[in-house]
Amino acid sequence: RAHSATTAPAAPAARRPRRGPAMGETTPVARTVPSDEDARRRIRDDLASTLFVEAGAGSGKTASLVERVLSLVRQGEVELAQIAAITFTEKAAAELRDRVRAELAKAAATDPGTAEAHRCRVALDQLDGAAIGTLHAFAHRILGEHPLEAGLPPRLEVLDEVSSAVAFERRWSVFLDELLDDPELARPLLLLFAAGVRVEALRTLARTFDDNWDLVEDRVPAEAPDPPSVHHLLDDVLVDVRALRAERCSDPEDKLCRRIVEIAAHLEELAGTEDELDLLEALGPSTTSKAPSFSVGGTGSKKAWADVADVRRRVAELGARVEGVRAAVATACVHRVAAAVRRFTLGSAAARRSAGQLQFHDLLVLARGLVRDPQYGPIVRTRLHDRYRRLLLDEFQDTDPIQIELAVRIAAAHPESEAAGRLPWQEVEVAPGHLFVVGDPKQSIYRFRRADIATYLDAAHRFGDGAVELVANFRTVAPVIEWVNATFARLFALPDDLGSPLASQPRYAALDPARSAPPAGAPVSVLGDRPHPRGTVADDLRAAEAADTAAAVARVLREGWS
Repeated sequence: RAHSATTAPAAPAARRPRRGPAMGETTPVARTVPSDEDARRRIRDDLASTLFVEAGAGSGKTASLVERVLSLVRQGEVELAQIAAITFTEKAAAELRDRVRAELAKAAATDPGTAEAHRCRVALDQLDGAAIGTLHAFAHRILGEHPLEAGLPPRLEVLDEVSSAVAFERRWSVFLDELLDDPELARPLLLLFAAGVRVEALRTLARTFDDNWDLVEDRVPAEAPDPPSVHHLLDDVLVDVRALRAERCSDPEDKLCRRIVEIAAHLEELAGTEDELDLLEALGPSTTSKAPSFSVGGTGSKKAWADVADVRRRVAELGARVEGVRAAVATACVHRVAAAVRRFTLGSAAARRSAGQLQFHDLLVLARGLVRDPQYGPIVRTRLHDRYRRLLLDEFQDTDPIQIELAVRIAAAHPESEAAGRLPWQEVEVAPGHLFVVGDPKQSIYRFRRADIATYLDAAHRFGDGAVELVANFRTVAPVIEWVNATFARLFALPDDLGSPLASQPRYAALDPARSAPPAGAPVSVLGDRPHPRGTVADDLRAAEAADTAAAVARVLREGWS
């Protein structure tokens, strides 16, 4: 049901309702066997293959993972203690553990004298210690089992978000004083502030670096040159200004000619400013009211110039170059200061590592570093490969790219080899059946937590031979699914001219409803399909919305919608 707060009919627009059952009755099921049963059977039974499952909304992503866990245990492929099942949140992990427990208990109670039932009872005993949890919990487990190899003290403490934030603020307060007192950074900082950057922006930079310190180490240079002279950059612009001023114009009163004279005089005056901080401030947007505009549009007569269009273009380019002086200096200052913040960031990460007081992101980065380590990596990978013979990743579309790298290197066909730690994860051969991935790229919403749709699409391509697709939807009735398919197939279509350098748009896989239409009522209705008069105030809109909603509820009850 969609509602627009800017339109308001008296009742929802909908198809004519059909007479149906009383409220609370169960909607009939369209089919007993889902259309993708072959895919579901493969998830349950093809235990020797690496599978990459794309599961649409309402198709039972987690249920498929639970079924595979149950099959692995019942058929004696592995014990539960040899399975690592990783999901996104602690709540989802608790639910996953509960569902595995329920299914194991049910299987153990069926034919209790069989070998399958015995394996399920053993699995129930192992469940509390099983590696069923979040990615961070799994990384913590890896580090806790190999503290010396990871360069950590034997006892680890994981800081929650509040403790991490408090510790950052304490460190940043001390470092900011040092930063502002550093004579080598005095000029870059003063220029940065003259360019309009506030001190609070430095904290934001440091906070972002802290949250992504592994990327900082790789992508932010440890050293940066001092910013260029503002006067020298402006002198380069003045060369072109003077050349433009010398252009032959047959009419000194021409508006474009007069504008060029004004621009040249203004920049010559600025160039005489001795203090570069004052000069940089004068080049800023706060002085635009005093400066002649570089936006000339159609100013200038064709009769006064040999090529008036070329002159207009050169004036516009000069304006961009003047703005570029300020931007170039500010950017150079940011690079210079960022190198100092880099040292602060990496120093803080090293201090946490030495103290064994880790933040959540530290767990992932250090665990990845451990399995890639040239010295200890082969031993650790082999140990983890033997310990966790099956890795199952749930909600794969929403997790940090570090997850797939950890999983692939642990599940490597030859974990003891140097290549298993050195090669990009896309090139590491995986032991058949050791990896099972399930997710839905259309539901990827955690970009701010470094979930990367390009990583999902990359993994889907890498494990394409084991691609499995679940499309049967058990959550929603057929008419709603028909609307969803028609609407989102169009919205997910990638424009041909987008030109993105990275794969960033999943295809739309149509869902197949397992539930039929409800007997009565509109499956999709719209509130507010008539425009209000222009200028309608917010209070009137809210009143109309409330009236529409009440009318819709009354109609639903009156007509007995399912």
